[in-house]
Amino acid sequence: MTENLRHWERFDDIDPKFTKAITGKAYKGTSPNPQYVIRCLTEIFGPVGEGFGWDVVAEDFTPMGDELLHWCRIKFWHTDRANTFDSYGQTKALMKKRDGSLMSDEDAPKKSLTDAIIKAASHIGVAANIFLGRWDDQKYVAEVNAEYRKADGPQFDSAGASERIKAAINKQNTPDDLSKLWNAEKDTMGKLTDEDFAAVKAAFAAAGAKLNQPEEKDAA
Repeated sequence: MTENLRHWERFDDIDPKFTKAITGKAYKGTSPNPQYVIRCLTEIFGPVGEGFGWDVVAEDFTPMGDELLHWCRIKFWHTDRANTFDSYGQTKALMKKRDGSLMSDEDAPKKSLTDAIIKAASHIGVAANIFLGRWDDQKYVAEVNAEYRKADGPQFDSAGASERIKAAINKQNTPDDLSKLWNAEKDTMGKLTDEDFAAVKAAFAAAGAKLNQPEEKDAA
């Protein structure tokens, strides 16, 4: 890594967990989560307003046939307020739907600003590989995700934890034992998937019903 790429190569690939596929557009691609982009910038430069920031220097609504486009130009700065460059963002404030009717977007100015900030961040290097087209290759994205998940440490095994708890349920001899097991496993059960938790809950209920049944007396 050269000194000039010190910021670029730090977050040129971001955590796929904080991205989503672009939908409802004439093009396909991946969109980074704006707040996560701000987090990356904060990690590089420091808090917004101290290490980086922006000023909206121009914005307007531009007619495009029946539709209306909102755009804005920001002056983005980092490290020092003298280090600036311009970035543009845009959003349709009035758009035509497939049925020909028009739909307005009251959040268009906010979205245009977000678009400008994300574009500015990409010029520094944040999520740059998305804009370079490398994320069009799903195999590449899978490799990036694997690296980030490796950094997260061992993943919680919901299915394995569910089977362990269900096996423990079958070893309880009294309703009191069952209640103690439930309390002991509360934290773990809170991490289970909805499906695994439902299975464990059903196992507790079945065991409780069985243990609370009165014992049948031997026939005389």
